[in-house]
Amino acid sequence: VKPELAAPGVNVLVPSVSGMARVSGTSYATPFVTGSAALLMEWGIVRGNYYGMNTEVIRQILIRGARTVVDIAYPNPAWGWGVLDISRAFEVLRG
Repeated sequence: VKPELAAPGVNVLVPSVSGMARVSGTSYATPFVTGSAALLMEWGIVRGNYYGMNTEVIRQILIRGARTVVDIAYPNPAWGWGVLDISRAFEVLRG
C-alpha cells in the first residue's frame, strides 16, 4: 500500500525570510515522519528501551499508530493506513 500513511503537508506554517509562510507538498510532510522516526529511535536505542529498533520496526509502529478517519476504508490509496500520530505510536510500544 502506497502511501503507507499520511502526514501534514497542506498549508503547513513554516518560518521564511519574510516571517512565516504557509506551504504545501510532500517536502513538508516528510519532516514530520522523519522526526517521528528519530523520536522512536531515541526512545528505543539511545534510552535503551528497544535495542532492536530498525527501519522495519519503525515503519510498523508508525502504521499501527496511525489515526483513522471515520467513513474511509483502509488501507486507502490517498491516506494509506491512516494519519501519522506519534502519540499513538508510543502507545503501541507500551502495549
